[in-house]
Amino acid sequence: MIKYCIIIFSFLSITSFAQQKFDDKSRAIFIFDIVKYVTWPNEASIDTFCVGVLDKNNNLEEELKKVAAVRLQVHKKPIKVVRFQSIEAIENCNTVFVNNESGFDIDKVLKKLSGKPILLASENFSFHKSMVNFIIVNNIQRYEVNEPKLKEEGFIVYDLFAAGAVKSKADWEKLYKQTDVQLQKEKEIVEAQNLEIEKQKKEIAEQTEKITKQKEEILIQIQQIEKQKSELLLVMKQVGAQQKLLKLKIEELNTKERELLSKNDEIQKKAKVLEEQQLSIAEQESKIGEQKEVLNKQLAQIEMQKLILYLFIAIILLITIMGYFIFKAYKVKKRANKLLNEKNIEIMEQNEEIRQQTEEITAQRDEIEFKNGELEIQKKTAEDQRDEISEQKEEIMASIHYARRIQTAVLPPSKFISKILPDHFFILNKPRDIVSGDYYWMAQKGNKTIIAAADCTGHGVPGAFMSLLGVSFLNEVISKMDEIYANNILDKLRDSVINALNQAGTEGITKDGMDLALCVLDIDTYELQFAGANNPLYLIRNKELIETKADKMPIGLYDENKPFTNNLFQLQKDDAFYIFSDGFPDQFGGPLGKKFMYKKMKELLVNIQDKPMFEQNEILDKTIEDWRGDLFQVDDMLIIGVKV
Repeated sequence: MIKYCIIIFSFLSITSFAQQKFDDKSRAIFIFDIVKYVTWPNEASIDTFCVGVLDKNNNLEEELKKVAAVRLQVHKKPIKVVRFQSIEAIENCNTVFVNNESGFDIDKVLKKLSGKPILLASENFSFHKSMVNFIIVNNIQRYEVNEPKLKEEGFIVYDLFAAGAVKSKADWEKLYKQTDVQLQKEKEIVEAQNLEIEKQKKEIAEQTEKITKQKEEILIQIQQIEKQKSELLLVMKQVGAQQKLLKLKIEELNTKERELLSKNDEIQKKAKVLEEQQLSIAEQESKIGEQKEVLNKQLAQIEMQKLILYLFIAIILLITIMGYFIFKAYKVKKRANKLLNEKNIEIMEQNEEIRQQTEEITAQRDEIEFKNGELEIQKKTAEDQRDEISEQKEEIMASIHYARRIQTAVLPPSKFISKILPDHFFILNKPRDIVSGDYYWMAQKGNKTIIAAADCTGHGVPGAFMSLLGVSFLNEVISKMDEIYANNILDKLRDSVINALNQAGTEGITKDGMDLALCVLDIDTYELQFAGANNPLYLIRNKELIETKADKMPIGLYDENKPFTNNLFQLQKDDAFYIFSDGFPDQFGGPLGKKFMYKKMKELLVNIQDKPMFEQNEILDKTIEDWRGDLFQVDDMLIIGVKV
């Protein structure tokens, strides 16, 4: 049975390191594997398991920390990784690793560790110079175990691990010789590779020239896009100016209409006064007619008296009396004629005044009719302008809806996403306007799935232009990468955005860009990479939310552009992770009209972990809509959730 287990262990040991380059990452894994198969004499008193590396640079230290972040514990103890730059600095650790290439004296190291419960693991030293020592032959790890030394220091080695070790010094020296032969072969391979690299450099130069031409074509297209963008903004400004002018004209027409109505009321009042004057004149004319009849009768009597005077001229007394009466009648007639003339003059003056008032009223009526006609023309002009503005608005809205169709077409289709992550994801995408400055992106290369959630500068049409650039550049960057690393994708995407927007860093140059969270999921090992530009990652495990902050710089020009950080995670079953823009937590609402905030968002995500992903999407959507109520949506919203 033991022999069978030894064969299995040896097979697993060889295959685990075969077919891959033995680098610092492989060393880190092997060091932790050694630690698994050794028991410490003081293991019960160890609180934190400390792994030290004796080296002057920190490459291996970083790889050890990455492996520790995945494994979390050794012998059920939390892990700590430290680096010592000298033998004298070694203290307070449980195991130390040293490579012969680092130039340290192994005897001095053993002397420093003598009598202390510290395991010494090494690489490329002579047989039995260390406690556990390994060498790489044909890219396969082989090791030897110094059991007497381990027992002397109180360590216990698992039988299976000890059984797989090299047993004799002769075998070890034979492995060293094989290593020298392998090194010679590798030198020949390196020389051949150098020749191949020179050939590839020429090909790269040719491709660089092609890329330069493509960049020039892209710049021309971007200039055309900017021109169309400027024309669209100009049209929008003209529409706004015409709307303001139309409002002013409508207010002016309303003012004129009120003035005309006021004048019409005054004319009605004057017409009423004129009618009263005409009635008064008619009464006066009636009285004058009666006076004329009286005067005519008087004239008839005077004529009769004249006839009597001529007939009875002989009678003096009668003549005297008649003369007296004639003189008196003459005076009465003269007075009546004078009175009649005065009345006639007064009537003529009143008639002239009535005629003038009538002409003035007629003129005012004509003016009112003219102004009413002008008002009708102005109303018709305003209606025509309103119709024209409405047509322009319809054209603009049609253009924006078409832009929405274009933006939707460049995003990953739902069938493609469902094929990569069936029933294990949701995308909550709520644009503030018809088109959005937030966009999601997904691609698959080999066994790696790349997922991104981006928030571009601006909203609506400007934000949509930036999102189209982002999608185009991401596709270009991924197509040219052989090894997929999240931070490298963001570095190359930032370079593309800066070049496309001509952001030279001088004063006055636009600093447009985007905030972005990007994940790379290995579907075979469930290893997750994350790199972020201002936007973080939420990982929820066992109802506990772990936040990984992003680098505080955007995809675009910044005061100090540094390389982005690559964060690694080993996912477990039922883990869920979320990437998003800031639109959801920044939405105003609730009883006091305040922001939703990141704290409420975290609590909500933790509380809905037991729900299916499609139901989580519905809960998030309903929650933010209830919170917003009747308030305006202040920003585009985007949340992507993925569950293992």
